[in-house]
Amino acid sequence: MINLKPSEDIVPMSEFRNNLSECATRARKSGRPLLLTQNGRASYVFMDLAAFEEIREKLEKMEAYEDLLAAEGEADRGEVYTIDEVERMMAKHISKHTTKRQDKVAV
Repeated sequence: MINLKPSEDIVPMSEFRNNLSECATRARKSGRPLLLTQNGRASYVFMDLAAFEEIREKLEKMEAYEDLLAAEGEADRGEVYTIDEVERMMAKHISKHTTKRQDKVAV
């Protein structure tokens, strides 16, 4: 969860432009993003790279978890394949694509 302190982390774009170095230092030290406003409306988010990477890693874990939940649901519904079925599908797929590549090379 990103903790945003409105009194410190909401910055007008003009202030950001005029004090870029200070704003970058503030974002890095606090670990919180700055919410940049234009014409009084939220427009951009500026954050330290470490904070961005942390958010990206959490998002990747959430996406992996969603994939696991989807796979679990498929298994619960019986949407599974035996090893023999998978091997046949893979062989068919490889054969199909190998033939296409050989046709292109031969031309």
